Amino acid sequence: MRRECIILLALTTLMGCSSPSDVSTGQSPSQPAQTTQSAQQNDECPDGIIDWVDVLKINDIQYSALWNEPIPVEENMKGDVVGEVSYQMDGNACSNHQMQNGDAAFLEVGTEVFEFIGYDSDFRVIANDVIYEVNENEKAQTIGDLYDIEGKVVGMSLRSYFDGSFITDLKEEHWKEFLDEYLALEYVGFDKVYDEIGNEDSAFLDIHLEDGSSLRFGYWTEANVVNPGAYASEKMLEIIEQYQ
Repeated sequence: MRRECIILLALTTLMGCSSPSDVSTGQSPSQPAQTTQSAQQNDECPDGIIDWVDVLKINDIQYSALWNEPIPVEENMKGDVVGEVSYQMDGNACSNHQMQNGDAAFLEVGTEVFEFIGYDSDFRVIANDVIYEVNENEKAQTIGDLYDIEGKVVGMSLRSYFDGSFITDLKEEHWKEFLDEYLALEYVGFDKVYDEIGNEDSAFLDIHLEDGSSLRFGYWTEANVVNPGAYASEKMLEIIEQYQ
């Protein structure tokens, strides 16, 4: 259970401890998706009370609903349609369901998925007037490939692991240098770095964006690894140690 909590904490802090990868797909994000029996063809599904995370998968990318300081969605924020929900997992899927393109936890079948104007759709999309943000993309090679935030950041802050409460803002010269290092890191996926963490608790860092939203991730300084799955640089460690 600790592994599931660690993966999700950087996304949801206090919303629970079920990983979108492990709970909604029944497998590690590093494993390739495989065809399974449709939950709609199995009379025994759903096979218990399943605490789904609000996730969506289109174009081989898995997203989670943006929950941390969400911003209201206006019509002029929506671009072209990039996908459509074809299967609602809540109330239909088994607990070992492996997400396929078009799957969503709570969105109804037929819900259109739109570009979020100003962001690459690999990073953020809009569905049912909710912003969804990437949590898995096997095509990404760096954190910068995963997160389309370069040139859109206005600050960073440190938060408590225990309750997500604000601790302090990073100085501008520090967060800019940290961010350059972070975006250049090789994205290897959380499974690759998990064994390095052990029982260590992480620090939480918020990256504040121009649109008023923020992106939160965990940093395990003893292991020097970060979510969503990368080995941090020594310069990043030097910067954060000044604030701990």
